[in-house]
Parts: sequence; structure tokens; C-alpha cells
Amino acid sequence: MTVMTKTETRTWTLRIPAPAKMLSANDRPHHQAASRIRKAWREATFTLARQAKLPTGLERVRIDVCLHHTVARNRDDANWHPYVLKPIADGLGPTKTSRQRNGEIRVDVGYGLIPDDNPAHLDGPFPVLGEKVSRKEYPLGLAVVTIVDLTGQPTGGFETERRLMSATTAWTFRCPARHQIVVTVRRLEDSGPYRNLFMEQHAGCEAQP
Repeated sequence: MTVMTKTETRTWTLRIPAPAKMLSANDRPHHQAASRIRKAWREATFTLARQAKLPTGLERVRIDVCLHHTVARNRDDANWHPYVLKPIADGLGPTKTSRQRNGEIRVDVGYGLIPDDNPAHLDGPFPVLGEKVSRKEYPLGLAVVTIVDLTGQPTGGFETERRLMSATTAWTFRCPARHQIVVTVRRLEDSGPYRNLFMEQHAGCEAQP
């Protein structure tokens, strides 16, 4: 079942019954099994986004994913990026094609909510762990995806760049006068507070001629 809600702030919610096991980065599955699981999440997201008639071609969005497991236990929310969060973001992004070693063309479906999943178009996806759900209703769990439209939000000439590393992410924030800082955070930690502080501190900066 898919539920979409829309408010004045242009926010949508997708409820995605887990189409495959919620694999953690600690599980280290065989690459073929990992590929099947990522594909299942990507295609489920694509299908439900289409059923919900989400918009396409948005300039920029924020994505938050609340993961509901069927067993309550302590978990690290940053471990779900490779096999759950990234495929969800891919399913909402553009369709991508690639040529395989055997010459065949591979097509990975994408809904087209945004033109790409780089920082220019995507803030997130950010994970949070929700309450336990019934295994009878959701045998493999549930992912609740919240999408906030950031299209048209003024940036005032500020730029953001992201560089992913094994366990951390390096964010570069640059003001119109080309002053910049680099902040390194946990892989999926929200960089918003650091960006907002930088923008406040450099609110008076102007672009150099």
C-alpha cells in the first residue's frame, strides 16, 4: 500500500513495505545477493512513486527514511545506506543505462523525481530508526520515505560539495566571496546545522567581481 500526502510545504510520504531483507553494511553479502537486494529496493521505490504520481523534474529535494524493523534491538542507523537508502534514492532519481562487459545494455529504472542524486539536487538520504512493526503486516519491515521539495529555495550564492569516504563524509561549504570550510562528519550525519551556521557567519559576503 502506498500513501502520499502533500502539504503547503510540498512534502510527500511513501510507505514502502520492504521488498527484500533490510541488509546492514555489517552483513557483507555475496555481490550477487547484494545486487538482487539493491535492485528489489530500487524497483519497489520506482513502482510506488509512479503509483503515488509523485512529481518529476524537481530541482532539489531532501529525503529522510524511517526504517521500521520487525524486531526491536539496538542498531546503528548509519549502516543501512548501501543496501536500503541508496537504492531508494536511486529509485527516485533518473533511469540510468550502462554497458556490461558482455556488451549488453543494463537499464536501472528511476522515477525522475530529480535529475541526479548529487548534492546539487539531493539532500540526504538521512536515516532514522522507527518503532517495531508487526511481522504479520510487514514480513521484512517497512521504510517510510519523506520527501521535501527544496526547489527554488534561495541559496544566496552559497555552494555545497560532498566527498564520500569509507566511514565519513567531507562537506565543503563555500560563500559567494569564495571563503570556504570543510566539515567531516559520520557518513550519514545531517550536515544541515553546519551549513546553516556557515551561512549565518557569512551572510554579508558578496561575490567578487
